[in-house]
Amino acid sequence: MKARQAIKRLESFFRELKTRPGVLARQLLGQELPGDRQLADVLCSERRARTRMDGSIGDSLLDTAWAAWEMMDLGLDALDGGLDRLISWVLGRVELNAAASPLPPPAVPLVLPSGLVLHAAGDAAYATRAIALRTLVRARHGERPGVAAVVRELAQGPQPLTLNLSASVLGALALAPPEHRHHLDGLIGRLGAAQGADGAWAGADPFHMLEALVLAGIRPARALIAKAVPALLPLQRETGAFDDPPHEERALIGLRALLVAAED
Repeated sequence: MKARQAIKRLESFFRELKTRPGVLARQLLGQELPGDRQLADVLCSERRARTRMDGSIGDSLLDTAWAAWEMMDLGLDALDGGLDRLISWVLGRVELNAAASPLPPPAVPLVLPSGLVLHAAGDAAYATRAIALRTLVRARHGERPGVAAVVRELAQGPQPLTLNLSASVLGALALAPPEHRHHLDGLIGRLGAAQGADGAWAGADPFHMLEALVLAGIRPARALIAKAVPALLPLQRETGAFDDPPHEERALIGLRALLVAAED
């Protein structure tokens, strides 16, 4: 019952938002507005307008990969000209890194789309590469040698030092080719072992955890999402969001998690 009420609050929060999270939330809830398709086109055009001639957004791997991810969320095919420029730039950066030419670390502190703040340069670089990788795999570049090498490195390497980075790897491998899917079990197992009886993760960002588990989508991940709901509900504000001021991406992650739990 409380989870249903939380979903209702989120319905109200997202009802009129003219943003990507608003469009996606209304799709999930079956409450699309008549102008949402046109709004999605406008939002994609805004991201194209921010793109440099070289295909990047501000020469930032995180910003460029995330903009490409957002445009795919909004319905663009990876071969669309405006989106393909971003994808090609991200691909070049990832393949350069795979060829033993390390990329310069991103500036810290780095705020990920999930709201997680990373203060260590190494952690920021690791998480950024994971987001770039999942974007490339979604854009159907997972079989390219440079990308496949990074997938293998993440899939077969040791577990990262922190739960937050394990969640980053889980999100990256969630869309990886089938031969790597069995590696999800170990990552989900680590998140499950660290989850408290109350459903929370001590020392880790709950929305970063839930984002990765939702992307994974398999039954063990869904079980952890359902277990996390009692810890998620007290975080919700009167606005329906989970932060003050409201953080739309975290509200969207929360909505997705609650809908998964409601299905199960």
